[in-house]
Amino acid sequence: MSQFLRRGVPLIITSGLIIFLLAEYFVPYQPLETVGSQIRSWGVVIAAFLMPIGMITLVMRNIIVIQRRQEHWPYYLWCLICLGVMLGFGLIGGIGRHPTYIWIYNTIIVHTGQTMYAILAFFITTAIFRAFRMRNIDSALVLVSGFFVIMAIAPAGAVIWMGFPVIGGWIQNVPNMAGMRGIVIGIGLGTLSTGIRTLLGLEKGQVGGEPGAEVV
Repeated sequence: MSQFLRRGVPLIITSGLIIFLLAEYFVPYQPLETVGSQIRSWGVVIAAFLMPIGMITLVMRNIIVIQRRQEHWPYYLWCLICLGVMLGFGLIGGIGRHPTYIWIYNTIIVHTGQTMYAILAFFITTAIFRAFRMRNIDSALVLVSGFFVIMAIAPAGAVIWMGFPVIGGWIQNVPNMAGMRGIVIGIGLGTLSTGIRTLLGLEKGQVGGEPGAEVV
């Protein structure tokens, strides 16, 4: 298969769909809106088909690791066992209605996820300790701001001094909000630049190419 069929054709289709959906968004024309709605529905269907493809890829990858006895291969085997058990019970008696499937989900998966989040608390604590060490003016500002925010959130803060909720709320609503808006604007500009690169054929990561490579 030539480079044009492997990379050029997908890039042409991608660019055409992006241009069409942009036109459908900005131009109030009913036929464009109808076709755009159909394209978005196709995207949902394609995403649904990608889920079993991802599962097959996961199974094949795990089988290769198990056959070659690579590092930590028992964990890959355990992953396949769990996948088979959940898939089997999930399809018996209606999708997701089997009592064993519900019990496994509510008793094991939910609590395991909560445990993972609880473990993250220790890493967050150590990160806070490192961030709040006053080495310079910047770290001192972080320490003071964090102290006021914590005291504003803590129930004892307002009891100790009524100014903690006021100052902590101002820090959250003014400097913190301004920083978050800057981050959102940066993400938007990054997304826009990636879209422009894709339209120009400079971004080829989605077709397995290196960014900036020529399309032959």
